[in-house]
Amino acid sequence: MAARLDAANETTGEAPRPLYRELPPASAFPVDALGPVLGKAAKAIEAVVQCPLACAANSVLAVASLAAQGRANVILPIGQGKPSPLSLFLLTVLDSGERKSSADSMALKPVRDTEREIAELEAGQRHAYDVKVASYEASAKHLTAKLKSDRAALEAALRELGPAPQPPLLSVLAPSGDQTVEGLFRIYQFGRPSLAMLCDDAATFLGGHSLKAEQKVGTTANLCRAWDGSKLERIRGGDGVIVLYDRRLASHLMVQSGVAADFLSDAQFADQGLLARFLVSSPAGRAGTRFRDDAAYQVVTRRAALDLEDYNVAVASLLRQPVRWKNESDRTLGVELDALHFTPEARALYVEFANAIEAELTPRGTLANAKAFASKLPENAARIAGILTLMAEPDAQTDGAADLADAIELVKHYLEEASRIMATGAIDPELRRAETLREWLLSLPGDVIGLRDVYRLGPNSIRQADRARSAMTILCEHGWARERKGAL
Repeated sequence: MAARLDAANETTGEAPRPLYRELPPASAFPVDALGPVLGKAAKAIEAVVQCPLACAANSVLAVASLAAQGRANVILPIGQGKPSPLSLFLLTVLDSGERKSSADSMALKPVRDTEREIAELEAGQRHAYDVKVASYEASAKHLTAKLKSDRAALEAALRELGPAPQPPLLSVLAPSGDQTVEGLFRIYQFGRPSLAMLCDDAATFLGGHSLKAEQKVGTTANLCRAWDGSKLERIRGGDGVIVLYDRRLASHLMVQSGVAADFLSDAQFADQGLLARFLVSSPAGRAGTRFRDDAAYQVVTRRAALDLEDYNVAVASLLRQPVRWKNESDRTLGVELDALHFTPEARALYVEFANAIEAELTPRGTLANAKAFASKLPENAARIAGILTLMAEPDAQTDGAADLADAIELVKHYLEEASRIMATGAIDPELRRAETLREWLLSLPGDVIGLRDVYRLGPNSIRQADRARSAMTILCEHGWARERKGAL
């Protein structure tokens, strides 16, 4: 079988039909709603990196979530008060060449600096820990040998000896490289209870071992539990059952549009509620517009360094706060976290916003098609408000109406982005693959190609016979190609 790429349908003379509607342009990111600390940082990163502002904003917001989630919960006005983590899950959709990695690297500077400080401290503590362990094991061995004939006396002596020394915490806060939920769970066991999964190329995670068919249900469930602040569980034949309490996870996945299409259209992610927890941005790219005057750029760089100072200090200050374990001898039992309570004005604003969202979730409401996502907006707004509060005042005990009003403006933007993407149907992965194939075919000389060549030489996402055939069928149905019978 071979296909011919056509500029028009020979039967009808009509021009080919678009495979899907183009996304309407995204609205401007409401950067001022990030507050003076995060807002200035996002603008500074945008100016230096020359990436879309929404990309820079999501990067600093994710890092701020990492810093704040280990310090406090925000108390929602539900029942007698429901503690909600300050953890955010963010997704930025941008193609290659849009400097996602550079934006993430700048936003992560205070995290990497803090990790280095912790690593240096850990190195100093490691020798002392080894000495304590050797002493503890020698004492336990001596007591066992001395009192082996008197069980009651041995038990009393071992109780008096106490639990084994706890090792110093790992220095990892935001693991780099390939990430898996199994790897994060391992760090939670031996490291700090507040971590971040920040992937500037999340295709490696979304296509990795954790999300293969046999692992997918468990991985998705653990990610949802991490967002909820629920206990994390791992059941293994060799290890038995391990349960961890009060672990926190901030996440920022940065992906290209094709990978995002597969992720956002995944029925299992939707059914388990993972997609509804993500705040999504899909800004227009800036590639091809980033011309630079070097003298002016140096001025911008110096100004940006000053504008990032408050952000770097605020993030590092929160990350350096000591971990308050509920039981130092058994870290699986979790940590003590402060409570951020709404002021009366903030509580009234939260209830008003939650009611307004609820009113549009009916079958005929404006949010009926985004019900799962929209229903989590009030809680996401409360989380962002708590983050904004702690970034400005690390010792705050209350969450005010001004920060909540800014947070509501931000989640409304994310709602608009989610609605924009879903309304166009642009997340259909088969149509995305067909568009990728169309663009590749147009780059080739000639206008006839065999299907075998498509899945042998074509784009990576098409290099399977069934995908190549499906994509070519879509192109034929839309008038971009027609089949030639009897050819290879």
